[in-house]
Amino acid sequence: MDINRLDLNLLKIFDSVYRLRNLSEVAREVHLSQPAVSHALGRLREAIGDRLFIRTSTGLEPTARCERLAEPIRTALATIQDSLLDSIEFQPDECAREFRLLLSDVGEILFIPRLLSRLNEIAPKVKLAIFQAPRASYEQMLVGREVDLVVGHLNMTRQTIRHTDVFRDQCVVVTRKRDNAAGDKTLTLEDFQSGSHVAIRQLDDPVESAFEDLNIRRTVVMRMPNYFALPSVIAQSDLLATVPSRVAGHFQRSMSLDVYDVPFPCPFFDVRMYWHTRFDSDPAHAWLRETFLSLFKSYEQSVAVLTEH
Repeated sequence: MDINRLDLNLLKIFDSVYRLRNLSEVAREVHLSQPAVSHALGRLREAIGDRLFIRTSTGLEPTARCERLAEPIRTALATIQDSLLDSIEFQPDECAREFRLLLSDVGEILFIPRLLSRLNEIAPKVKLAIFQAPRASYEQMLVGREVDLVVGHLNMTRQTIRHTDVFRDQCVVVTRKRDNAAGDKTLTLEDFQSGSHVAIRQLDDPVESAFEDLNIRRTVVMRMPNYFALPSVIAQSDLLATVPSRVAGHFQRSMSLDVYDVPFPCPFFDVRMYWHTRFDSDPAHAWLRETFLSLFKSYEQSVAVLTEH
C-alpha cells in the first residue's frame, strides 16, 4: 500500500466504525451520509487489501487484521489532534469539540444537567457524549482513548492515569413523605431492619458495598438495575431505599420524600475524576476539568440540611 496515496480522512472513518460498529451511527458522528460512509469504507478496504469488518446479525465485527490496526490508527489520530490543539490558544466560546464522559447512572443524574447548562452558557458549540460501561472496563476505556474523562467512586492506580477528588459522600435513607413523621426525623435500627427495602442491583455499588462490609441485614423485596425510576417507586410505596446523600437531595427536588440518617455507622465514599496523562497539556481538556470541578467540587449537600425538610 502506498501511504502517500491514502486519504487520511479514511482513518477517521475506520476509527469510528471500529468503535461504533454501526454505519448509521458512524454517519452521524462524522457528519456524512450513510452511503458516503459505505463508499469510504470500501475505499479503505481496497487500499489495505482486507475486508476489515464483517457484517453480522449483531453489527460489524472486525477482522484479525482490523484488530491489529485499530490501536495504532487511534493513537496516530490522537497524536495529530493533540499537536493541533497545542498550537491553538483555547477559546471556550469557539470550541466545537465533542468530549466523551464515562459515568454511572448516578453520575448522569447528578452531573449532566448542571454541566450541560453551564456549557450552554460559556461554550455553546461544545458537544458531550455520555457513556456507561461495566466498571471493570473503565480503566481500559480511558487508556484506550474511548473516553476523555471518567467520574465515579473508583480507585484507578495506573501510573498513566491522573485523578482529583470531586467530593465525599455518605449514605442516607429515603422514604415517601409521611404525615405522622412530621417533626420526627430519626430512623432507628429496629425501624430499618423491620422495614421493606428496595435495592439497586449494580456491581461495586458503594451503598451495597457498605452493607456487605458492615454485615447489615435488611429485607429487600425489590431490586432495580439503576436509580432512574427509584424516586417514583419510593413516593408510591412504603419501601425504604438507602442512597448517596446527593442522590437523595436530587430526588427531593422533584418528589416529596423524607430523608433520614442511616441508623448505624456508615463509611464515607469518595467520588473522583480520572483522566489520562496524555491530556495534561491539552488546553480544552484542562478547561473542561476546571469547569467540572468548579461546579461540583465545592458543592456541599449535607444530610442535616436534607433532613430538615
